[in-house]
Amino acid sequence: MKTIWFDITNVPHVNFLLPIINKYKDEYNFVFSLRDFAETKGLFQKKIPYPFLEIGKHEGGNKLNKVWGVVKRIFQLQKQIPYFDLKVSVGGDASCIVSKMRGKKSITFDDNEKAPNWRYAPFSDLAFWPKAIPAEVLKKQFFKKNLFQYNGYKEDMYLADYTPDEHFTDMLPWKDYVVVRPENINANYVEGNNSIVPALLKELKRLNKNVLFLPRYEFDRKYAEGFDNVFIPSGAINGLDACYYAEAVLTGAGTMAREAACLGIPAVSFFAGKKLLTVDQSLIAEGKMFFSRDPKEIIEFLQKAEKGTLNIQRCKQVQAEILDKFEEFLKENNLK
Repeated sequence: MKTIWFDITNVPHVNFLLPIINKYKDEYNFVFSLRDFAETKGLFQKKIPYPFLEIGKHEGGNKLNKVWGVVKRIFQLQKQIPYFDLKVSVGGDASCIVSKMRGKKSITFDDNEKAPNWRYAPFSDLAFWPKAIPAEVLKKQFFKKNLFQYNGYKEDMYLADYTPDEHFTDMLPWKDYVVVRPENINANYVEGNNSIVPALLKELKRLNKNVLFLPRYEFDRKYAEGFDNVFIPSGAINGLDACYYAEAVLTGAGTMAREAACLGIPAVSFFAGKKLLTVDQSLIAEGKMFFSRDPKEIIEFLQKAEKGTLNIQRCKQVQAEILDKFEEFLKENNLK
């Protein structure tokens, strides 16, 4: 039986890779590596009943530390990851390099054309990207023969299997709430700490809105100090359920805003980078997402926003397209 290695370095990767894991759990052995970052480990343990290796950590906002972190993680992975036949990751510069060092195939998924994808692009044998991103942009880094673009959004992949947990709100002190998740201040695309979260929380307090606050880093917790309408969960929660039952989702990064948008929940992005990702621009153009870094504009949007519905059939079509191409790659490369 052949072995697939899944390298998981961020929270959203757990949900995204789950359909692949479920599809092939009876055909392959699995190896899992996790990077110590935010709620990645907690969510993995809730969703995926397999042992894992915890290798590497997020190195913060300093660019030199990040580069050193990648180099260090390459050596750690090379030393600790056992034999495998195929590596699968979302992005994944370190794991792609290790795969190439061992002469193994590497499949990657991504939707962030602003990230330094050149660090792993040459080592990816099959790269999945949404069609919303122009091919000419991606072909600057990826070889045409290795690039596969699918309809829809990355979030559709796992929303196709989503079933709401009817008991989710039992863990909250109230049933009605707005989700707030801060910007990723330590990300490559953010320069300086210019969070609008403190001002946003003041506006939500003024409107008597309950807030389910999901800090990304430990230092994010200080934003919520002094607010009696703000609740912070004690551990990792299901972000999809948090979105599904919310009145609205306000987030400084893309994944949760796109999840909410695809679920039909009023979604606000207050992304702190210089330019929105193409996938977010696409959702804004479709009227499924709102963007602003002005707290008052965001509140004005919330006061008139209405919930929509999840188009589950569209999600299932996207998932089938991705899984069919994945299966084709396995067969073409004698990995079945």
